[in-house]
Amino acid sequence: MINDYLKKSLINIKRNKKNKILIVIFTLLLFLLFIDTIIIKNFYEYYDYAVNSNIGFRTLSVFYNIESDEEATSTLKNIEHVTDVYKGLYNSIGVQSNIYDNGADGWIGLNYGTINTVPKSIKGKQVSEINPGEIICPYEFYPDGDFGNPLNIDENKFLSYKDTLNREIVLAYYLNNTKIVNNEVVEEKTELTKKMKIVGLYDETIFRNGINVCYASPDDIKDIVDAYNASSNNEMYYPFNVVVDKEENVEKVKNMINKIQGYEISENTVAYIDKGFTSILFSVTFIIGLTIIITILFVLKNYINKKIKDESKYIGVLRSCGYTKKQVIICEIFENSIVMLISFIISTVIFSSIFKLLENNFFKYYKYIGFNISNNIIVLLIIFMIVIAISESVNYFLLNKHLRNPISDILKDE
Repeated sequence: MINDYLKKSLINIKRNKKNKILIVIFTLLLFLLFIDTIIIKNFYEYYDYAVNSNIGFRTLSVFYNIESDEEATSTLKNIEHVTDVYKGLYNSIGVQSNIYDNGADGWIGLNYGTINTVPKSIKGKQVSEINPGEIICPYEFYPDGDFGNPLNIDENKFLSYKDTLNREIVLAYYLNNTKIVNNEVVEEKTELTKKMKIVGLYDETIFRNGINVCYASPDDIKDIVDAYNASSNNEMYYPFNVVVDKEENVEKVKNMINKIQGYEISENTVAYIDKGFTSILFSVTFIIGLTIIITILFVLKNYINKKIKDESKYIGVLRSCGYTKKQVIICEIFENSIVMLISFIISTVIFSSIFKLLENNFFKYYKYIGFNISNNIIVLLIIFMIVIAISESVNYFLLNKHLRNPISDILKDE
């Protein structure tokens, strides 16, 4: 029986030229719907990864003007949902290393690393605490200062885990001092070095730091930063970084800090996404997607109504030959489903081909600055199944309404 439905549907599709036009229209609309869907998917994943994986999106800057550093640290650490408190001055620092492999310039960033701030390693040591002299670096490691423009990234400079894990490197930084010579302030720079060992590697594409950013122990970070700032003595002007356990608890912690006299909190977290912009983006893309689906249904409704009118005699003959109302509806739904399926296959092939071309020449570089743009055929298939389910519901309703008429009326309706 299914073979009969399939044969009749293919014959009708072939003989009716309007089906070819419908395939072109549906292919275009599905192609636009796929673009919209992938935009929503990638921005949602970026937002989800960013706020849940990168602690910067749940780290607050807190200023204080009453207590000492020790008392302020104790006060802030006792707040519920706060996992770590440290001076903002020590959040991160850039240093020169001796990793010149593959032509990289050796420039790396160091982030403040504790059990509450370091990402989980996918190779090497799982951090319970970073010891002085140890660092955790990206799995896809690019020890170079030129990664701000993703299209400038040279993939040949990437180091494999075999080149980095358990490797001992040397960091170079400067001790800045000032002294008075002949009544003039003279700055002196003394180069210092520090030996480090890369003991673990983390997945940078999830944590949105930068492909040359490693994590070092608080002691090592403090040594390097204090050396750079030896002559300025400006630590007191820096706020505390207060790390919250989960993004959904950030507002709660903010409210609790604001209730403590003498503390002032920055409006945004250390790293933040404009939630107003993301809300607008999601709303606009959702409206566009919904508009495309409504357009598909509108085109389908007009097409089916016209098709029913044009083929009324054919439908009447089928009914006269003993086809039940249910069988006629199945035939028509089969035909429409095949048209939709052909449109889906064509649009998917075109979309995936264009996406692959852009990915190989453009998109792939953006994951190195924290924005991974990816395609997903399963997502496209789910969207198609939703569209076809709604479309066939409309198809069934219109056909069923027409077939309620007597066979004699159906034959005259053309």
